[in-house]
Amino acid sequence: MNVLGIIFSYAERDNLRELTKPRTLASLPIGGKYRMIDFILSNFVNSNIFDVSIITKNNYHSLIDHVGSGKEWDLTRKIGGLRVLTPFASPDAKGNGIYNSRVEALSYNMNSIKRSRAEYVIMTNCSTIYNIDFEELLRFHVDRRADITAVYTNNIQDPSLLAYDAPFYHVNDSGRIEDVRLFSEENGRRIDDYRSANGENEPINKSCGLGVFVIRKSLLDSLIADAMAYGRLDFYRDILQRLAGSLNIQGYEYQKYFMGIDSISSYMRANLKLLDVEIRNKVFENVVYTKVKDSVPAEYVSGCVVKNSIISDGCRIEGTIENCVLSRGVKIAKDSIVRNSVIMQNTTIMENVNLNYVILDKDVIVRENRKLSGHETFPVVIEKATIV
Repeated sequence: MNVLGIIFSYAERDNLRELTKPRTLASLPIGGKYRMIDFILSNFVNSNIFDVSIITKNNYHSLIDHVGSGKEWDLTRKIGGLRVLTPFASPDAKGNGIYNSRVEALSYNMNSIKRSRAEYVIMTNCSTIYNIDFEELLRFHVDRRADITAVYTNNIQDPSLLAYDAPFYHVNDSGRIEDVRLFSEENGRRIDDYRSANGENEPINKSCGLGVFVIRKSLLDSLIADAMAYGRLDFYRDILQRLAGSLNIQGYEYQKYFMGIDSISSYMRANLKLLDVEIRNKVFENVVYTKVKDSVPAEYVSGCVVKNSIISDGCRIEGTIENCVLSRGVKIAKDSIVRNSVIMQNTTIMENVNLNYVILDKDVIVRENRKLSGHETFPVVIEKATIV
């Protein structure tokens, strides 16, 4: 396919607090051994797109370590392949070189984007997990003779997995997007307010954007240059919303399952939902590639209890685990009980510890006789390399 994939490794607005303090959103662990970036990269290579650029902003060292040369995704190539575009590399960058918007990020990296031989660009964020056929999406874009194609979904059954600043599209009967609104512009409310008023599981019957766009590379260059010239830096408001009446912006409806992660509570919920076999099969409907590590198998010591959990390689379980997601190298000592929790890589939980609705980042040590308890909507979060 004659397509360049562009992945924004960060979210312009998120509420992941301690979890994105040491890392960018793209390298956030999910489902044990995976990172958020794995699902997006796998979507591209499963759609035969092997020219991919990742635009970073800050805290991208763990991301670079994870993706490396792109070997695990078959992106080590002479033509195309994987490129990680970091800040400070553009001679056009102003101030400290850190971009404050998606428009600036595209502008500062436009020289690299234009060097690609691709005719079309597919842009996507890293805050949503989905399975989409980009080949079918491009065919739709070409057949509709669209200037921009935006991916959206209808009838969201779980509002808690929807980013509060996701755009809503007004799609007419012919499939054209006539108007764009951010949730904050819909009745002046945020998604959190909607949840409080209507309940956690109240469906949202709106055409909600998933942050995926198809556009011809030459048009993208023109739109970004024009926006920068007039100081219009918000991609949704200053490009999509402002030009919806003059450009042919088509809506492509995505009908499969997705997960959006923009907060601590949505991160916890997404991980625990992966414990449901039906949902896990939907998320992993297509092959998801990740960095390969030669870890030893998990070790289950006599007397341990493990129920409905995802246990990664290299773990050692002596205590009780129930409804948990464990990354590689986690150690749970005897007489400890861990429920409804997400435990990241190389964390050690010593004897007689009781945890419930807790997120432990990498390299955390929880000493003997500690008790931590949160709630599904407000879990306890312990920062990386902390001793409790």
